[in-house]
Amino acid sequence: MVDPLYSVLAFTCAFVLLIFKNQFRIVLDKSEKTDKDFLYLANWVIVFCLQDGIWGIFGCGAIKNNFLLFLSSSFFHAAAAVMAFIWLNYILNFINIEREKAIPAKMLSLALVIFQLILLLMNFRSSFLFGISDEGTYIVMNGRNLLYYSQYFTFFVIAIFLVYKTASAKKTSARKHYAAGFLFISAPVLCGFLQREFPFSPCDSIGSMLGCCTIYAFFISKISRNRDLSQKAVIIAGLSSDYDVVVYVNIPKNHAKFYQISEKFTPLLWEGRNSTNPKDFDNFMKRIYVPNEFSEFIEKSTIDKCIELLQSAPYYTIPFLASINGQIEHYRLKIASDKSNAQGFIIGIINVEEEHRLEETAQRLRKDLQHTKLIANKDPLTGVGSAAAFKAKCELIDAEIKAKDKLKFAIIECDVNDLKVINDTFGHDMGDEYLKNCSKVFCDIFKHSPVYRIGGDEFVIILFGEQYEKRAELFEKLKSSVNRKLDAPKESISFAAGMADYSSKIDECVKDVLKRADTFMYIDKGKLKS
Repeated sequence: MVDPLYSVLAFTCAFVLLIFKNQFRIVLDKSEKTDKDFLYLANWVIVFCLQDGIWGIFGCGAIKNNFLLFLSSSFFHAAAAVMAFIWLNYILNFINIEREKAIPAKMLSLALVIFQLILLLMNFRSSFLFGISDEGTYIVMNGRNLLYYSQYFTFFVIAIFLVYKTASAKKTSARKHYAAGFLFISAPVLCGFLQREFPFSPCDSIGSMLGCCTIYAFFISKISRNRDLSQKAVIIAGLSSDYDVVVYVNIPKNHAKFYQISEKFTPLLWEGRNSTNPKDFDNFMKRIYVPNEFSEFIEKSTIDKCIELLQSAPYYTIPFLASINGQIEHYRLKIASDKSNAQGFIIGIINVEEEHRLEETAQRLRKDLQHTKLIANKDPLTGVGSAAAFKAKCELIDAEIKAKDKLKFAIIECDVNDLKVINDTFGHDMGDEYLKNCSKVFCDIFKHSPVYRIGGDEFVIILFGEQYEKRAELFEKLKSSVNRKLDAPKESISFAAGMADYSSKIDECVKDVLKRADTFMYIDKGKLKS
């Protein structure tokens, strides 16, 4: 009869593997086939251990059912056969065996798995592998050795490959790598032999669990460290091609290593580039920086400030001024966390003087462009909106009309009278003053509405909001401001005006409203002439 402790040990193995698998996911590289194969192997071993624990529940008599015990025993042996095949796949990838050599081994192992499954199916009828007594005890038959010999022949094939790769390796590191693979497979093999001698102990589960844990502890952790070092090396190499200074800081070790020092910075690092004291980097920064708004950052401790900033962001950039050989230039200090080591970070210093000059040029061009746009949008004589500005405003309003927004606006068109007479009689300078006077009247009355000069003597006003609601009152005030004095052009105010409201029923765009305002304006002009 199986000891109840059997299930406890098997389930414990599954639990331990779950913990290791969770840790492995942190360093898992999905692009690496070996990593994915190990994850697959670990999942299968977990299932095997859980199944082994369930077998122990039936075997100890906690649940007395001879058929379920027999069925669980068959699943145990089938799972063990498949697990050997999965181990083979993993090891072949681990040692990077050639494809043409790996395929025969996989085919042979797969054939052995099929052979074992056929034996288990036959055992349902003849019980020549194992059986269950009437008292509910697992009985080992002579034929069970066929299962073990078939299963461990796969492990024997694995061992041959490992020995071959170890012997043919030219580098010591490679030989150690393949020898480590031999150790990985030793745990399940040795425990498998113990399982044969002690069938009522969960030796297979323990051996498989130890094999997976060994892989993680002695191989996966090494791979992770190598990848991290490679990533750091790539980052540092990338920075070194452009940056004047590159430093790697290890916080727990209080260590700062200079990976890059340009020729112009070398004389300023008095302690030498081989210095590893973080304070030497702080002193270096104090020698080169020029006091500005970032002085506080550098005056205290650059290293300490970097550590503080990286608590809230994985990387940070600080512009500063540096004096090199009496020449002040713009530089940028960039810090970035080392993803592989939470207690480390990289500092890079790069000259951005050219970039700064380009940015200044770009800012100047933007200002010039804004000034040009401002000039283009204003009438140079009167200061009101230009014809281009009016066109742009119409396009915006038309877009709102198409969007079917509920718009309320009106347009007033004004045509200044007597401009030609004044120009011919008093000169164009007086004509300009006359236009300014009329424009000032429009702006004074319609203080909260845009006024545009769209032609030599034509003005347009667009009324929104409160001024739209008071449009009739304001229009009358506009008409009453007419004061025609041809003999005194500086005092003369004379124009015809027409107003039209936007109606969604008849107007498709601003131009339609403007046409009606224009019609009313010409009617008014006719009245003035008569």
